[in-house]
Amino acid sequence: MDSKSSRPRKSQTKRAGRPRDDESQEAILRAALDLVKESGYRALTIERIAGRAGAGKTTIYRWWPSKAAVVMEAFLKYISPEIEFPSVSTVSPSESIRQQMQSVARAYRGPHGDLLRALIAEAQFDRELASAFVTNWILPRREIATAILQSGIASGELESDIDVNVAIDALYGALYYRFLIPYAPLSQKFAREVANTVLNGLAVTRSKKRG
Repeated sequence: MDSKSSRPRKSQTKRAGRPRDDESQEAILRAALDLVKESGYRALTIERIAGRAGAGKTTIYRWWPSKAAVVMEAFLKYISPEIEFPSVSTVSPSESIRQQMQSVARAYRGPHGDLLRALIAEAQFDRELASAFVTNWILPRREIATAILQSGIASGELESDIDVNVAIDALYGALYYRFLIPYAPLSQKFAREVANTVLNGLAVTRSKKRG
């Protein structure tokens, strides 16, 4: 599988209508992110986004159904290029996972991480944001990770009977643990050590290959 061809699906919250104007779209998405960083998600309104972006409320509602949809698309637009999975046409499935986890650790230590932490916190109280978060952030990335692990199974690199969902939770759960409860640094070294520990346990051993 070429993992870069399996990009996350575009937000399911987008509406049909007139084609978006790229400049207006960029202004709206940037305004939404800036306002969340300045005042928090709860203080964000479509009216404030419109005012900051110099756009009309009707324009925003034509393209997005809610402020949660705007914020999630803005977040995905800017963080996604930083955390892509390397293609398994150039590296092994395990190495693709390792490198991507290190990219995640690096991205989460920057401004995108601060925003993600705030969104996760708000999602505990905002059902609409929680739904957008799962639909547009969590599930598409799990789908890519699943395909990469399955390619490792198909190639004989990983055990055939592994539970892929459990493997993904084991790999990325450790990153989220340090991300949300920063008792220790979320470093790229830590991300690679987690990947090595989990993936080594899933790997087909040499003795099994000989057998």
